[in-house]
Amino acid sequence: MNKNQLIEIIEDRLGIDYLGFIEEIGEPEKFIGNKYLPAKNEHDYDWVYHIFDNTVAMAKMMARGDAETPIVGGPAVKKVAGSVAPFGQKFEVNKAILNKIFNPRNDNELKSNLRRILDQSARNVRSAQARREWLRFQVLAKGSITLQDRNENNVISVDFGLPGNHKIDSSALEGDAWDGSSPKPLSDLINACDIYYETNDEMPGEILLRKAQAKQITGSAEVAGEFSENATRISLGEVNDYLAELGYPPIKVHDVKVNTEGPNGRPTNSEYLIPDNRVVLVKKAGGQEIKDTGRLVMGPVSENNFKPGIFTTMYEELDPMRYWHFMKAEMWPAVYNPEYILFMDVQA
Repeated sequence: MNKNQLIEIIEDRLGIDYLGFIEEIGEPEKFIGNKYLPAKNEHDYDWVYHIFDNTVAMAKMMARGDAETPIVGGPAVKKVAGSVAPFGQKFEVNKAILNKIFNPRNDNELKSNLRRILDQSARNVRSAQARREWLRFQVLAKGSITLQDRNENNVISVDFGLPGNHKIDSSALEGDAWDGSSPKPLSDLINACDIYYETNDEMPGEILLRKAQAKQITGSAEVAGEFSENATRISLGEVNDYLAELGYPPIKVHDVKVNTEGPNGRPTNSEYLIPDNRVVLVKKAGGQEIKDTGRLVMGPVSENNFKPGIFTTMYEELDPMRYWHFMKAEMWPAVYNPEYILFMDVQA
């Protein structure tokens, strides 16, 4: 049985279109990076941006034979030419599941295992979505991307050119750092927003931070004293109302992590999208590309007749007989206006 027959069985017995099912898998609600770096389809392998004098990052990427993470990049430049970064992976279809599909004891067993095939295909799509979100937040929360080639032990860093005064550490904060005895987190946030405004003549759209930093804000003596002399903790909603009254953006807790590869290439590690003790000020995309922070470019996939996006399918090998779920995507962030990002480290 070839892979087309297997797909036909899935479509016939479950009453769905296999590729349509894959294409309709939306991003998880917890992935919010599209608000700041929306996806953009690019139909050429070679892409060139020249956005006035704004710094964008050059990334001429090279894929390895198994289509794992690419690793060659370049420094930030004012004109960028390169190719969109390929990324792909494959999973072998479980042989026990295949046996129950080819030799089902009853219809319920057949349908149950066909659904498992769909679940494994969806897993491929989810992994691409997670990689896309990871790339976005490397830009938004770090201002650079560092990739390491497992085969050659090369480490390449691509800097997206954030202004120097948009990388604030605890030495620039008012009072103590947020883990000190007399922190002033509300004043620090306001000052950071003022720096952002001085650069851009507009306020950021949101203040993103981890749950631990939200607790430091709402439990600080400075915030309690601003609202009530007897309070020990103020709600984040009250703090956001206060900021809104003064014309500052809201605080949004973003405690999301994605799986990353361990030493053996398996997703055994995890990484928070926002690093510990970091506050990120970002602009929401407004739809006018040239006035936004940038885009997450999705390039053409050769296996999908050079259409951009996340592509997944199944294929078979004959000796030995094996079936694989295969996923391929080409993606890389293009940053037009890096000054729309500011981050502040709040610990000593």
